[in-house]
Amino acid sequence: MDKKNKVLVVGSGGRCHAMVEAFARSASVGKIYCAPGNAGIAKKAECVDISVSDISALADFAQQNDVDLTIVGPEASLCAGIADEFNKRGLRIFGPTKAAARIESSKEFAKELMKKAYVPTASYESFTDFDKALEYVKGRQLPAVIKYDGLAAGKGVVVAENYEDAENALRNMLVEHGFGRGKVIIEDFLEGSEFSFMCLVNGDKVYPLAIAQDHKRAYDGDQGPNTGGMGAYSPVPFITPEIEQEALETILKPTAKALVENDTPFIGVLYGGLILTDSGPKVIEFNARFGDPETEVVLPRLESDLYEFISAVMEKKDFTPEWSSDGCLGIVLAAKGYPGKYSKELPLQLEGMEGIIYHMGTKTRDGKTVSDGGRVLMVVGKAENLTKARQNALALIEDIATGDYFYRQDIGKGIILDGKKLAAEIKEKIKLTVKDKTARGLRAPKIALVLVGDDPGSRQYIEGKAKDAAETGILAEKILLDKTIPQADLLAEIERLNEDKTVDGIMVQLPLPSHLDEAKVIARIDPDKDVDGFHPINVSALWTGGEGILPCTPKGIIKLLETNDVRIAGKNAVVIGRSNIVGLPMAKMLLNHNATVTIAHTMTDKLKEVTLNADILVVAAGKHSLVTGDMIKPGAVVIDVGINRNRETGKLQGDTVFESCRPVASAITPVPGGVGPLTKASLMENTLEAYLRHIES
Repeated sequence: MDKKNKVLVVGSGGRCHAMVEAFARSASVGKIYCAPGNAGIAKKAECVDISVSDISALADFAQQNDVDLTIVGPEASLCAGIADEFNKRGLRIFGPTKAAARIESSKEFAKELMKKAYVPTASYESFTDFDKALEYVKGRQLPAVIKYDGLAAGKGVVVAENYEDAENALRNMLVEHGFGRGKVIIEDFLEGSEFSFMCLVNGDKVYPLAIAQDHKRAYDGDQGPNTGGMGAYSPVPFITPEIEQEALETILKPTAKALVENDTPFIGVLYGGLILTDSGPKVIEFNARFGDPETEVVLPRLESDLYEFISAVMEKKDFTPEWSSDGCLGIVLAAKGYPGKYSKELPLQLEGMEGIIYHMGTKTRDGKTVSDGGRVLMVVGKAENLTKARQNALALIEDIATGDYFYRQDIGKGIILDGKKLAAEIKEKIKLTVKDKTARGLRAPKIALVLVGDDPGSRQYIEGKAKDAAETGILAEKILLDKTIPQADLLAEIERLNEDKTVDGIMVQLPLPSHLDEAKVIARIDPDKDVDGFHPINVSALWTGGEGILPCTPKGIIKLLETNDVRIAGKNAVVIGRSNIVGLPMAKMLLNHNATVTIAHTMTDKLKEVTLNADILVVAAGKHSLVTGDMIKPGAVVIDVGINRNRETGKLQGDTVFESCRPVASAITPVPGGVGPLTKASLMENTLEAYLRHIES
């Protein structure tokens, strides 16, 4: 676009500041207005003193100043019909009509829409009468979620753990009319991890943004009342591309289509407040605009031009946004007393502060920046991983905060150390090396994957490793043997692979059928081709300091810790599990990195006392739900290697109880998907290293 466009951002909060900053990076934008704006926004936009609720004045301003695009931050403007007024005047606005915005302004409307479209969400009942609502609560199980049906600035939701909480919430909403006269929705409590999925939408066309996670409660440990949001981060490692695609196909797209079929087509930002349950993602709530504070950690990761992105959506053109792989984590600085009574015009010391600081509730008084709301600033750290981003955000907000303010110190605590990104980087390096070697006329590396029997889980592992090999350019020979094969025949097959000079790595999938001696099978593999690192010679080399192939899982875990800046030297590490495959090699590798290491067993006396001393806890016991949150030292790093299939649910579980451990730990790996991808990447890396030795010799 050659023309420098004019943009009007309606609002004054942190999300609007983030939008203004994003538009300021756009080559397509020449002038930015913001109504009414704040002290921080004023540095990049011309602030206009018009209230977000003065729809007519906003439309007049856009018309008189030839504004090319208006985008709306607060829900109040949308629900008051700003898009309707702008559309009537032929003004270009990115936001839903009042009718379409009911997906946020009326919880009942949203629920009915989801029910018709078969969008997964909690079951519910709606009430306007206090006595009937209370009677319903008394006759059902708790906890229950009680929601005011209209707008409540993010505060109209109560998770009632007991009947007293439920009665107080219902009395506040239906008798005292704390948020205005209206009805309430009482719905089932959904268990799982919440995440925010925002999409740009035009009719049935849906363009997903990066996933984020918000923290609503006021205080550390998810305690205290709900707020408009006390911090957020993006990406969200436990939301895999597969889960994201499922949410897109089963929630966001059907909802957009349902709005069209309801004669209320949606244009703007459709925000899905979702939760990942045991049965997949479900809807907690919908919003009709950018989320706050999620926008402040999503837009800094957007590498595409925001103006061009929105323009493409408005014209229903295909557009694939590009995202930084960096992590963004933001922490809200709030006035003491928020979300209750708090003071305004509190001083702020921002001079000389370097970093990403979004103003949420500020103004200028006598040339100085002061507070003008409950949530005052959003301090954002951006780095190559979320651990560093969190460190950066905490360091910056500590320099800004005074006794007038408070902030949560646990935003992003329990950050998930997901091996997928690091595994992808390792595999990309392998791919480039293989491409270089084969371009010179050399043969490609090759791994033999041996599977004995027809166990579905083992077959799945073999297929996954073959897929990883194909992605890196490594040839994979799958050798599928009958489960009744005599040991002598299996050993002979391994010997054949030992002698095959085109085979660089041999991996035998464990466990083997009970009639086979695993130790003898592993010992028969040529140590130089033992890319699993299980051969006695390789194990011995690890302990004696000699040269040998490192076992894949411990090797991957060490890389994961180092990549996420987890200091190992001088820390207390506890390894639960004594196998030669993970436990013992893991302990030795931690020792090699100057940690103090304790090796424990599932039957270790007073195991909890042992684990509570761990700065780094590696659980590789193969016993699901062994470690719970009360066994974790606050701030510890927890690496869950175990992967077990629950006999009742059929789902994969770890050795740790993830939901209870995560709030206590500073970082934790999920199961599945945490360590697994790195184990496979390390297997390919070991195969490449064996290949390089072979072609050089």
